[in-house]
Amino acid sequence: MKSKILLTIIAIGVMSVYSFANNKRTFQTECVTIETDGYITIKIWDSQKGAKYKIVQARKDGIYAILYSGISAINGCATQPPLLSKTEERENFKTIEKTFFAKNGAWSMFTRSSAVETTLPSNIGTNNWKVYQVSISKNELRKYLEGQNVIKALNNGF
Repeated sequence: MKSKILLTIIAIGVMSVYSFANNKRTFQTECVTIETDGYITIKIWDSQKGAKYKIVQARKDGIYAILYSGISAINGCATQPPLLSKTEERENFKTIEKTFFAKNGAWSMFTRSSAVETTLPSNIGTNNWKVYQVSISKNELRKYLEGQNVIKALNNGF
């Protein structure tokens, strides 16, 4: 009996270490503005890639942040919760995620602009980083997800 419990604990520990090791998302975000037309502009950088961080990846990561983690309140921006806040919504998105983020996937329709940011966030403190400013249409992304039956429409009720 004790050996079964021990094996279960070891298995859970190995699985959790494996899941954290496979998390390739090491980007960080900082809100710049939330615009009335539904766009959110963020600064985004990758703590592991530094100067090797590419603009296309920054745009994808910005959308990923809007979908999965949301954007924290800073610089006068209100907290933006993730669009995929429920387990069911995340599972629904998993069915289209690969094609959504593909080279010619729908993800590119939701970013308006991106540029290398000249003012670095104070917490990284070095010029060897590529920090991008990316604008993402949260409203249009929400409409797309509703159309794909990933999330329910806001006027659909609870």
